[in-house]
Amino acid sequence: MKKVLFIVIDALSSRIVEPAMQAGKLPVFKQLSELGQFRSNCISIFPSITPAATCSLVTGAYPVDHNIAGAYWYDTQNEEVAYFGADLPAIINEGIDHYLEDFQTRLNAERLKYPTIFEQIEQHGNLTDAVINFMWYKGTVPQRASTPFLMKFIPGATLAESMLGPHQMFLGDFVSTPIGSTTLAARGGVTRRFGFHDEATTDYLLELAKQGPMPDFTLAYFPNNDFDSHAYGPENALSTLQSIDQTLYEFFQVFGGIGEFMKDHVLLLTGDHSQSDLLEDSGVNLEEVLSDYPVVEAGCCWEHEEELKVCPNMRSAQIYMKDEQWQQKEPIIAKLLESSDIDQVIWSDYINGLQDGNDAVFHVATADRGRLSFHLSTPEEGLGVDEHGNWWAWEGELSAVDGKLNDAHEITYDTYPNALERIANGIAETTGNLWLTARLGKEFCLPGLHCNEKGSHGSLHKEDSTAPLFALGLPSDFELTRYPRIVDIAPMALELLNVQPACVSH
Repeated sequence: MKKVLFIVIDALSSRIVEPAMQAGKLPVFKQLSELGQFRSNCISIFPSITPAATCSLVTGAYPVDHNIAGAYWYDTQNEEVAYFGADLPAIINEGIDHYLEDFQTRLNAERLKYPTIFEQIEQHGNLTDAVINFMWYKGTVPQRASTPFLMKFIPGATLAESMLGPHQMFLGDFVSTPIGSTTLAARGGVTRRFGFHDEATTDYLLELAKQGPMPDFTLAYFPNNDFDSHAYGPENALSTLQSIDQTLYEFFQVFGGIGEFMKDHVLLLTGDHSQSDLLEDSGVNLEEVLSDYPVVEAGCCWEHEEELKVCPNMRSAQIYMKDEQWQQKEPIIAKLLESSDIDQVIWSDYINGLQDGNDAVFHVATADRGRLSFHLSTPEEGLGVDEHGNWWAWEGELSAVDGKLNDAHEITYDTYPNALERIANGIAETTGNLWLTARLGKEFCLPGLHCNEKGSHGSLHKEDSTAPLFALGLPSDFELTRYPRIVDIAPMALELLNVQPACVSH
């Protein structure tokens, strides 16, 4: 059995990586594609937003199972905000202490409702695992945590002294599990987001390899490409990917070259989503779009007589309604679709208490491509089958999700890949009454929440959702699926480790 290294590069976009490889700008990536297996069409979940998508990478589950509804949602059961963005006004409204506690411990210990790959590996006591700078770390091994010096001066910054994770944890300036008598160090500090930075990931990964041997499973996360793509545009962030390319070269040299690494290791490398380009005037202020309805202030809970709570998730957004508003949803949907910046309005009868999950019907409304209502079906009763073997029945226009049906009853997509499955599995118990997606080039915001400068993601659109997948060192009889999804990666890694994956609904 080979050891498995799983590398996640945030916002890794096929439309950027493939031309760069062909132009010789990413030589190690190119070598990975030539020596291993490569797919350019690994599809993210909906919403294609980092906390939810990275959760799907580490669990193999969709939001319907893992219950992480994006980067900003409202926890209706506990009547509290779950916000994992970086806008200070929203953080202050939520409460700095609440925000930090959510990020450090509650996100994994309470909000996550599905076992991580680390938990599944650790059920088999003979395997070891490690995590480097990944926000989803939940395991079974107690790990000592520390508070960086400068964070001690932030009002309300009270951090936990221990966390449950894999056998070896390396999380920025907060956790570094000793290896024997050695404690690994990495570049961090406030200028590198307290170690949640590519340079720290590089340091930890290279030192872990040099200490050797590698754990049976290691997950390493490179976040900078997402930040830089937001700020400068995906194409202009290529230098960030080139730095990772150099890190991979140095990493393989520790083992004596890529060929030697392949003898005892498998490398899986992909992104959680991709990014599309934003227009110069990209912001869509949903408070203005919904000016007829009082909206809760960003980061706040229901307080007064507000009718709607809006949670922007970059190029998607969810809207929570009180019962009386939900009963009158059609005028709100119509008002939303009056905006030329809104692409789709999505909702489910299941999440709004009208049906149980087994009979859920999902709806998509558009201003220019009609409406669609659909549900999971059987080969006997379904109207069409998608590329993953799911049969669907529907009323209305498949054009709402740019779907087409051929003579063999096969559903294909261009603009919104795997749309029906992603919608049906993207709506969780924590999801709002409505989901919105933005037109290409646009991003949702509220007063107090900024819009990104050049790049974004979150919607069903292929430019938000399509990452490359590299697999190096696979057994000779192991073939990547023709239509990979990010939810396939964790089960694949477990299979390579001879661990039975948990069962998921999709």
